[in-house]
Amino acid sequence: MQRHSKALCVFTSAIALTIGCAAQAQTAQAPADNGEIIVTAQKREQNLQDVPVSVSVLSSAALINNRVAGIDQLAQIAPSVNFTNSANTRGQGVSVRGIGTLNFSDGVEPSVSTVIDGVVIGRSAASFFDFSDINRVEVLRGPQGTLFGKNASAGAINLVTEKPNLTKNTLDAAVSYGSYNDLRIKGSASVVLDQGRLAMRVSGFRSTADGVITNLYNGQNLNNTNGWGLRGKLLWEPDSDTSLYIIGDYSKNDRRCCVSTIRSILPTTTYYTGQTRTQLTAGQQLGPINRTVNINGDTFGNQSANGVSAEFNTKVLGQTLTAISAYRTFKSFDNNDLDGTQINIYDLNNALQNQKQFTQELRLTSPAHQRLEYVLGLYYFWQDLKTTTQVAGNGPTALPPGQFLGAQVDRGIKSNNGAAFGQLTFHATDALSLIGGFRYTAEDATANFNRYNMPGAAGPGQSGAAYLSPPLHFANRDFSYKLGADYKISRDVMAYVTYTRGYKGPAINMLNNLNAAVVNSGQAILKPEIARNLEVGLRTQMFDRKLTFNVTGFHETFENFQAQTFNALLSTFTLSNAGKLTSNGVELEASVRAAPGLNLSSNVAYTETKVDGFIISCYPGQTAALGCVSGQQNVSGQSLANAPKWAFTLGADYTRDIGDNLRAKANLGYTYRSSVFFAYSDPNTVQGGYGLLNGSLSLETQDRRYRLTVWGKNLGNQHFVTSMGTGYLDTSSTGAGYTQLLTTDAFRTVGVEAAVRF
Repeated sequence: MQRHSKALCVFTSAIALTIGCAAQAQTAQAPADNGEIIVTAQKREQNLQDVPVSVSVLSSAALINNRVAGIDQLAQIAPSVNFTNSANTRGQGVSVRGIGTLNFSDGVEPSVSTVIDGVVIGRSAASFFDFSDINRVEVLRGPQGTLFGKNASAGAINLVTEKPNLTKNTLDAAVSYGSYNDLRIKGSASVVLDQGRLAMRVSGFRSTADGVITNLYNGQNLNNTNGWGLRGKLLWEPDSDTSLYIIGDYSKNDRRCCVSTIRSILPTTTYYTGQTRTQLTAGQQLGPINRTVNINGDTFGNQSANGVSAEFNTKVLGQTLTAISAYRTFKSFDNNDLDGTQINIYDLNNALQNQKQFTQELRLTSPAHQRLEYVLGLYYFWQDLKTTTQVAGNGPTALPPGQFLGAQVDRGIKSNNGAAFGQLTFHATDALSLIGGFRYTAEDATANFNRYNMPGAAGPGQSGAAYLSPPLHFANRDFSYKLGADYKISRDVMAYVTYTRGYKGPAINMLNNLNAAVVNSGQAILKPEIARNLEVGLRTQMFDRKLTFNVTGFHETFENFQAQTFNALLSTFTLSNAGKLTSNGVELEASVRAAPGLNLSSNVAYTETKVDGFIISCYPGQTAALGCVSGQQNVSGQSLANAPKWAFTLGADYTRDIGDNLRAKANLGYTYRSSVFFAYSDPNTVQGGYGLLNGSLSLETQDRRYRLTVWGKNLGNQHFVTSMGTGYLDTSSTGAGYTQLLTTDAFRTVGVEAAVRF
């Protein structure tokens, strides 16, 4: 460890000296030779340095170098992004600047939107897929609803995949093998069908890897990787003014996930068998890096997604008319052993979810470099979501032989969302531009909920008594907007200020434990989530655009944030509007072409979050002296869960020709995140600060046809968790046991990759 620390100090010092001790950061994508990085953060292609939006761009090279295979791993190279794991993808969540949605309810949308090739993904779970054939990832921070839609109140992750090549045939393929039998195969081929006019592209991937968890009950390996997918594209450009871009994709992921291990226990917790928690956990090495479980229930998370989209562009009186039509489906079937033991307390805890969505976007975009530039559009979103869940077992107390407890919940929600939106930029002078944006949203949703005893069950068990709710419905209208200005101080220096009001519509409480009291009190329909963000930024390039330095300051507030919390003593989730969330901070970014072949970058995010007016259940063992009053605590003034105050990345890429035919490449990246807690106030859910060191060495031919890479991830073997909480049924008024989720990223991995390109 001392050797790693010394190397890191030298590496950090070198970057700091090169950038002028700025202690900051930029994108993980190195600029082109002319210093430009092209983004579509404002629905048109622009140089990143001209965009008055806080956005990080992660290139395909950055994703490959750091072995980032999905949105759940973006936090490892994007400091403003956080990821919180869960027992299944339906409960996982991504946050930006500390704000995000972590929720099991089908009636709650994510606060961070995922968009792929112009299509919004309606369900958070459907956004957790393997990256394949990605050109770049744009992380847009702060409310983005004006242009990116209804579920982007905290930010948006915009994925752009590679397009077919209209002028030449290409082939890319790579295979890698690493620790834990990590085998990844990916490839793509672009074929010209009509020179300069028509081309198709086909890409696919296959990923398998062992997990880091072993089930002592049957020896099974858990939390593994097992996915594959295909994507086909057709690009037709009959003339310079018209194009048609059609995409079809299918992906499937069948895993034995997502299992929590036991961190600590209440030794005397006793179940119907008379066995204590100590007896039931014998043989497990409890603690922060416990990699064993002893469970007899099935553990799996199977999901598939597919869709088709068509983007049509043409010129109308000099303006660009864009129409994007898309239809997507998503299916998920998962189960986890709810009790986490080798006896049947609640071994069955499954969910079968089917989602269908249709989206239609129509945009009119003015030519660039006009006195008045604008993007005007109409948007429509339709969704049909159905879920069936079952929770069954013997329960924690003794039952007569052959009897069990179990409940099934059938629920569904249909939603419609229509919007008119636009953004206008008026170039008042050659230096000063005024910005105005708006989105008028009209939406409605209707949900049904039916909980009943499973056939043959002696009672409902953990989910609660049978309940059939009346139809749950909302209809809402909203006007959100954006105002701002940017000023060109010089050709390579721009300053901007913007004020944005964001919006996410009402939510419907469809958790398993929904009851008549919640519905009759009106609390089943949560209020809309309103975001407001004041942002000030400076974009600079110096030394013939070899050095890029950007800084952004922000003050962000959320009213009626739709939050889910866990009542450990009642072993149930609750859903409510938090009073107010605040996120203040500074984002510093820098990159430099320090020497021929050498690129250095850094990215620092300081984020101070706070919640006000939010009252939740006490954590187990919390006393009056610690703020617990009548079973409740006011967490006002506290930081948000899993929201590090400090996060930064440092990166270095070096390329050098060797002789006439070969080229060597070296990459080194380091990411640090400060300490967080995963549950308000609870000192037993603190994750200490940690840093991850990644690196790779490559040898390739100078024509880039062949490449061999040796890579390493988390070379310092820094252990960290992606979720932590109280153990199910292992709680009392005096304390609790705790569980955690560990992934392969929490351990050192190494491997080799071979790639070809023609």
